[in-house]
Amino acid sequence: MDFRKKLRTRLYLAISYIVIGAVMIAASFITKTTNEFVSSFGFALLLIGIVRIRNHFIITKNDETIKKQEIAETDERNISIANRAKSLSFTLYVFAASITVIVLQILEMGELASVIGFTVCALIIIYWISYFIIRKKS
Repeated sequence: MDFRKKLRTRLYLAISYIVIGAVMIAASFITKTTNEFVSSFGFALLLIGIVRIRNHFIITKNDETIKKQEIAETDERNISIANRAKSLSFTLYVFAASITVIVLQILEMGELASVIGFTVCALIIIYWISYFIIRKKS
């Protein structure tokens, strides 16, 4: 994929973060829910989107910074570090969520334990589907 196209895709993703965050914030105010998680999560998405858009404009201000960023992102060492970090994050999340499910079951909070358990299962299913798709393409 052309690097400029990749940067444009990231810009659209950042804009979608902002839109989703704003919708979540607006929805929590409109429905007047007492659950502050929705508005806090929406605010976090809004901030992430703003920071990513700022970074986009910093990177794309001239051809030299675009070239430096492209070199940094295509460097094999950086790619290896990013892949190892993703793998570790996935493993730690599955481990921590599994422990949380056990603790919640002990505390007789079965409904919450089920929700977390289903997210772990969904993540593992998504991983395996992605694995087989990528393996076929390679």
